Amino acid sequence: MEWNDIKNMRGLRSITTIGSSNIIGTAITSVFWISIAGLIGTDSYGELSYFLAIIGISSVIATIGGGYTMQVYTAKGVKIAPSLYFLGIIASTITAIVLFVIFENFGVSISVIGIVAFNFILFEILGKKLYKKYFKIFVVHKILFVILAFALYSAFGPEGILIGYGVSMLLFSQIIYKSFKNNKVELSIVRERIKFLTHNYIADLSGTARNHIDKLIIAPLLGFAFLGNYFLGLQVLALMLIIPGIVFKYTLPEDSSGESTGKIKILTIIVSFFIMLLGIFVAPLVIPIVLPEYATTINLIPILSLVVIPRTISIM
Repeated sequence: MEWNDIKNMRGLRSITTIGSSNIIGTAITSVFWISIAGLIGTDSYGELSYFLAIIGISSVIATIGGGYTMQVYTAKGVKIAPSLYFLGIIASTITAIVLFVIFENFGVSISVIGIVAFNFILFEILGKKLYKKYFKIFVVHKILFVILAFALYSAFGPEGILIGYGVSMLLFSQIIYKSFKNNKVELSIVRERIKFLTHNYIADLSGTARNHIDKLIIAPLLGFAFLGNYFLGLQVLALMLIIPGIVFKYTLPEDSSGESTGKIKILTIIVSFFIMLLGIFVAPLVIPIVLPEYATTINLIPILSLVVIPRTISIM
């Protein structure tokens, strides 16, 4: 795709639609996490992030590399969705049972099943390039999550937040039902693409370990209070990585369809540099005003901001 093609209406509308959903969704959840951080305190906030790390790693294990496989081959017109949904449901259910035996936390288990199902749904929609549908589902999920999390927190405490997280994603499972209804499960389609699936599985596991293993180490070494401050810093980092994520969701199906997206990726890296500067110099001034009890976060954010450029290049 040349620069003139990037400016055409189809490309601009696609980027705008995906970008709007991510920006709105991140804004909704960011307000929620900030509200929860001030409400439950650093210790409970750190414990919550500890469980979210376990959920994140477990859900990737249960996805078995099928996420980007779903997106890429759906974009190519291969009817792989029912088979990947089938494998994901079995793997996530087994994983959820094991986690419940270990932690006795229903929120952890239901969140793993919800994440696997919901991510497959989003990857299929992106593969079909149904960007407006992606926007609606993504934003509605964020709104449902916040509503359910606050409601269930009142009833069950921090575990209720995780229950709301999982249930908010499972509410979209009718899309999976329609996939099963309209197409047969043919595992041979997956077997024929096992090399691609395995490659993505290894990439997903390594990326997830990089994103979550730090929380599993920090909790026993430095305690949940420090982890709570660190987790808040990661929320700021997540905001800074919105734009690279937006571009990646757009370029992956375009690349799969044979289009060139090199120039828009370069532009994304340049924009990320200026975002990194905001994280280093501006964010530490804002946090003490909003959440004064999270003083340690002020020192962490400038360091975390240095990740923006290498992470953007990695995503591209």
